[in-house]
Amino acid sequence: MPSTGPIPPKRDPLAAPDGSTPTDQRLLGIACAAVILPILCDRLVFAWSDPNTYTPWFDGFWLVALVTVVILFFRTAHRSRMWCFTTIATAMLCAYAIAMHMAGTVDDSWTTTTFLAIPCLLMMSLQISDGGFNPHHPWRTARRWLLGWISPLTKLNTVGSTLGHALNAIRTAPSGHDDTAAAGDATAGGKQHTGQMTTAHRILLIIVVAVPLLIVLTSLLASSDLVFDYALRHVIGSINISEFLLHVLLIAILFPFCLSLLMQTEISNRLCVHACAPSTAAAAQTNQNERTIDTTVAAVVLALVLLLYAMFCAIQFAFLFSGRQLPDGYTYSQYAREGFFQLLAVVGVNLAGYALVLCKARRTTPLTGMLIVLIGETAVILASALWRLHLYIDAYGLTWLRLESMTFMWMLIAVLILCLVRLFVPRLPLATIGFVLVVVWYVALVLTNPNLIIDQYNTARNITDAI
Repeated sequence: MPSTGPIPPKRDPLAAPDGSTPTDQRLLGIACAAVILPILCDRLVFAWSDPNTYTPWFDGFWLVALVTVVILFFRTAHRSRMWCFTTIATAMLCAYAIAMHMAGTVDDSWTTTTFLAIPCLLMMSLQISDGGFNPHHPWRTARRWLLGWISPLTKLNTVGSTLGHALNAIRTAPSGHDDTAAAGDATAGGKQHTGQMTTAHRILLIIVVAVPLLIVLTSLLASSDLVFDYALRHVIGSINISEFLLHVLLIAILFPFCLSLLMQTEISNRLCVHACAPSTAAAAQTNQNERTIDTTVAAVVLALVLLLYAMFCAIQFAFLFSGRQLPDGYTYSQYAREGFFQLLAVVGVNLAGYALVLCKARRTTPLTGMLIVLIGETAVILASALWRLHLYIDAYGLTWLRLESMTFMWMLIAVLILCLVRLFVPRLPLATIGFVLVVVWYVALVLTNPNLIIDQYNTARNITDAI
């Protein structure tokens, strides 16, 4: 009969890859935060009396979430300048959104800020709170940022262990003279009676068991007897039991995902504390060893792409930039809308291809020359998109989306200049500077009162209703 050998111990899901685990008190704080955030989310976002006039306070909830991240992870996060920059930018956007909300100006800029910019920056602030951000090697952070959106769904196994450790922290905390004496007697006897409950543990257990049970039974009894329902409503006022249960259910659903996200951040932070980020020289050496794209293949593919772009740029110079009129049957709306976003997508593909060749292919003089040409042709494509948008704005007026798109393209021009500089300054942290540029651009855009700019532009051109 074959020997099975010793059974390996089960790995603690709260343990980082280095084996370290947080203290029970630390887990108790994270568990409390994971309870408070869903409750505030319910009160600020989903609690309304009139659905026709209610506007969710998402901006207020994001500010509370940001404060929670700062309180929980400041001890490791404050070492990173990038974390400080991202956190300050997020706080400024939260303040802007709250001010707009209180003023009753819930427009497109508020929507973009509240539902896109703030959540993205808040997730970035959470993922770099370990203090180990390396500006010369940002792809680890980008990967963590992407995985951060799905980790609450895939790492729910940490929820049970976290709650168990948190309950253990409550159970072992001093809660009275009798319990302390009992614990002392157990220790003196050489064995601690872990099954003995403290007063705090009993209270928590009573709340966990009794409250949901009473809510469910009260709802069933109120539904089964009209007189009991009438008496209950007069006792508790105008509380709608069904609506109350829905809010409790919402909090119960949000809680495990919030706890899972905070625990994954805690585990990553402890791993970073024990394993410092590689130095710039080591990162550069690693980057050199990861050159996986054949230079000949990269050069041939890039040459074919550049030839296609050369034909496109020739047409732009011959038609778009020469001042000729639009072809018969075309309107400004068709011309701008049919090409603008496609050209922006081409610019995005070009920047991704530039980064791929720069990081994964061995640098040669011909390849560097091709990258320079790629940057130049990308600038022409970007200018074409900018000119199309300019035609569209002149014809139909300025809106938030058009102002945002126009200023974003000017910011992309600065990124192209940085791409050109990066070819001759290898130590330039291009991705990190690009991220900072995007954040500064958006914060500056919303803080310069875009509604006033839009109104002044349209008024000067006698456009009363931009479409």
